[in-house]
Amino acid sequence: MKPRLLVVELHHLGDAVMSLPFVRGAATRYEVHVLCRPASSEVYRLLPQPPIIHEWETPWEDGQPTGLRQVLGAARDQGRVLRPLSFDAAVGAWADARVGVLMAETRAARRIGFPMTRGNYYAADLPWRRQRRLFGRALENLWSLLHPGHPLLTQKLHRESPQQPHFHCWHQIAGALDLSCDVSVPWIAATGAPLQERRRRPVLVVHAQARLPSKQWPLSRWRELAASDRVTQEFELVEVLAEGAEPVTPENARKVKTPDLLSLVSVLSDADAVLCHDSFPAHLAAALGKPVVTIFGSGEPDWFAPWNNRHRVVQRRACPLHPCIDRCGMDRYLCLDAVTSDDLLASLEDLKFNP
Repeated sequence: MKPRLLVVELHHLGDAVMSLPFVRGAATRYEVHVLCRPASSEVYRLLPQPPIIHEWETPWEDGQPTGLRQVLGAARDQGRVLRPLSFDAAVGAWADARVGVLMAETRAARRIGFPMTRGNYYAADLPWRRQRRLFGRALENLWSLLHPGHPLLTQKLHRESPQQPHFHCWHQIAGALDLSCDVSVPWIAATGAPLQERRRRPVLVVHAQARLPSKQWPLSRWRELAASDRVTQEFELVEVLAEGAEPVTPENARKVKTPDLLSLVSVLSDADAVLCHDSFPAHLAAALGKPVVTIFGSGEPDWFAPWNNRHRVVQRRACPLHPCIDRCGMDRYLCLDAVTSDDLLASLEDLKFNP
């Protein structure tokens, strides 16, 4: 019987995708369990051999509960729910004391992760990020007072560089467990039907929506780009449209709605390239082995660019506050306003396709 490993990933969909190579590699030696948000569970079910999934909607998503003891209690309770599974190891790739408390309460024999030091915490010098980090340090200290001699983490890892990609944090955890991350593409099972009436030109899938305004390139720029002769003549355009979204591609371009994850995978699977924001579709396309041109605004591509596509990121570091991590301190999004259609065209022209 394989030993049991708990992987804690309580962030969003794109972050779940970034953990997949570790989950795949760990499955060679462990019975892998994943604790994630309900929305992210479908990402893990895309794996050819899915892990055992435990869903949990974190109570601190909207800033509640805010007290140290309330957060401690929520993480403690969830950890105790998982305790009967007797994990041999538990791991998390984010510097988050709440996750540390949860892993400690499972009583996993090994608990590997990143303590909330300044070097481990992304954008640690932003005022609101500094406040969160200090809250986390206080939580770590409270745990130590309540449980002397029983550390949150039995093995503390530290990022090797302030610009280290988040993917490498999973590689560090894999190294601590004497494992390798499996980055061979595709990472997920891609079984969607091909797009109909496909012509000889490469298919460029366009996803022009973003969850946050700080990641949304202006729709007028999208339309300018999609209507340019250099795009319409070189590519067969396919636009993924969210419910209620306005199209940005010309009228004769194919429009596809993707009401669920499998339908989005189907469209991305048939793409020759993908153009989108710093978003979940970018990471999903990279997991399928697709070249991805990504527009970055408030985020830091050194940390969160899609796997194997850092060189295709389009960004203008026009804002003195960058990276603000989605909390803009200016009166407008300078980072996004600075990106031009010509910037995107240059990246698209660099794509190479087999004849």
